[in-house]
This record gives sequence, structure tokens and C-alpha cells, in this order.
Amino acid sequence: MPTTEIPRETWVDELNEFTTLHEGWLVSIDVLGQEIGAQVEINNLPLLGVSADRIDHDGTIAVSVARSTTEHFTHLIRAVTRIYVKRIDDGAQAALRIDSLDGTTTILRFRAPVLPHTVRGVVRR
Repeated sequence: MPTTEIPRETWVDELNEFTTLHEGWLVSIDVLGQEIGAQVEINNLPLLGVSADRIDHDGTIAVSVARSTTEHFTHLIRAVTRIYVKRIDDGAQAALRIDSLDGTTTILRFRAPVLPHTVRGVVRR
């Protein structure tokens, strides 16, 4: 699975594009760390968006999902140092890997990674 790093100066634009392409897709979030082990934070919920802090540029990334049509949840990742996109062999984005200064890694993965144009009109926006 090829992995590429997103340069910090393009986080806002790249994550906005990521959100545009994948809004409504089912995602899971796992947090990995030496002190906490592997923790499931979100399991197969519709993605509302992924965004980088635009004001303070403090390295905070927010991942928002829908728990229901009226209830939302936002997972904050602080002091982010690096963001990577993992792709499957056909080029479809499969996951985001987000590394933090404290040594934790957050993995946002899709239930089914596919190229966005192959599901156009299937995912509700």
C-alpha cells in the first residue's frame, strides 16, 4: 500500500479536498500509543469532515462524524507532526495516518476504500 506524506503547508487544502471526496463514507478511527495500546475511537460512522486548525496553526486536526441525523461527534488530534495518505494499488485512498508529538498515531480508515468516481451518486451528500 503506497503511502505519501502531506506537507504541513498544504494540510488545510488537502484535508478540505479529502472531505469533499469522502463526505458520508463510513470511517473508523484507531488511536495507537505506547501507554494506551490500540484503542478504537470510532467504528464505521459516516464522515462529516477532516480539518486542520486555520487560525492558530497549532497542529490540531478535527475529524467529525455523524452518530445519527441529529448527533455528531468530533475527535480532536492535538500537536500533529505529520499526516500521511495510504492508498491501495489502484490509487484509491484507504486511510489517513496522523502522527502526534506525544508519540500517538491516529489511523482514519475507510470501511471500503474505492476511487471516488466509482461511487458517485451512491454516497449521500
